[in-house]
Amino acid sequence: MCRLCRWNISSQKNNPLVLRISIFLMAVVAVSCSDREKPIRGFLLEEFPPIPPVEGKLVQPGLAGPVAGVCGDYLLVAGGANFEEEMPWRGGAKSYHDEIFLFRLEGDGDFVWTQAAESLPFPMAYPACLSFDRGVLCIGGENAEGPVSDVFLFSADSGKVTITRFPSLPMAITSPGAALIGKKVYVAGGLDSAGAVDHFLVLQLDEEATRWQSLPPLPVAMSHSVVVARSDGSETCIYVLGGRNKTTEVHTFFSDIWKFKPSSATWTREGEIAPDGKPLALSAGTGIAAGKNQIVLFGGDPGIWFNRTEKLNNAITVAEDSLKQRLLQEKDTLLSNHPGFTRDVLVFNTVNKNWIKIGEAEEGFPATTTAFFWNDLVIIPSGEIRPGVRTPQITALKFQE
Repeated sequence: MCRLCRWNISSQKNNPLVLRISIFLMAVVAVSCSDREKPIRGFLLEEFPPIPPVEGKLVQPGLAGPVAGVCGDYLLVAGGANFEEEMPWRGGAKSYHDEIFLFRLEGDGDFVWTQAAESLPFPMAYPACLSFDRGVLCIGGENAEGPVSDVFLFSADSGKVTITRFPSLPMAITSPGAALIGKKVYVAGGLDSAGAVDHFLVLQLDEEATRWQSLPPLPVAMSHSVVVARSDGSETCIYVLGGRNKTTEVHTFFSDIWKFKPSSATWTREGEIAPDGKPLALSAGTGIAAGKNQIVLFGGDPGIWFNRTEKLNNAITVAEDSLKQRLLQEKDTLLSNHPGFTRDVLVFNTVNKNWIKIGEAEEGFPATTTAFFWNDLVIIPSGEIRPGVRTPQITALKFQE
């Protein structure tokens, strides 16, 4: 039996956010938001029901690195990782999941979450995910044993999920970024068992018996970057923004913007993430292409607390027992009081290379998840809101011009 979780519009009739979203979702949207030409000036947050608990459980703690995207009429959220018992710095073990949840608006005005009868091929998290006309393409990621090379296509019809295996990556990587230009899927960066990688790969979707091809590598090895496809004014290019790499005792967080131009197969540095003129390093945030030449970033980790934790870990490793306990308590206090990730929504113009801030979310944006369009809404499902802490909430917003 499938698990159903209903959230009725009529029962929320006094909530203006619900009225806006219900009217919107029942409309037929002829033009995708990614085709807009006007500059984005702001956004409105919309209200969605959270992901329900797994069948047989009472609580849904949320999922970091879920498989997520659009399958026809459905929003799909699957897999992911969380800490169900205790925080990791207190000895909690990370749990990887294989459940698949589907969400749609029924004709009677109910938002319905369904736990599908099908499951992922194995428990997994942190793949790159792309939504296109055939479903959600899930690329790489990891399970409890480490990075994987598997690539799957998920599609849904009448509540049934179909899983199709695609050509595997030539190497196992987790936390890569991916973008689509026409029928070509590009994958950039990620982590293998040794650390961040500079791999840059392409797969031609409309060719039979195809395989991944290697392209000129990233100028810098990195993981947890935002990767999108957007026009630079002359052609559609791949943009890689931010990310991180551990080259010393602590990670380096990047503010760089790199552009790959397919016509010349070359990388160029397009500047930095710098909304106020000052470089802003970001990792593990989400981003989306909008308009002919706009890239929108939501949240992200600037690395300050991340690096503080790394320095404490390094000190704990070599400390005497008397000092080690004090350092462990300091680490617990630091992580327990983490303020969350960046709250800003930033827009980059790929032609004039300018940044603007169009607003912020009061409670911040989740990290280690995926942003995608569902009709005219940007959806950011679940994710990590503080170290070790996930959210079952669906962040949904609509741009204002």
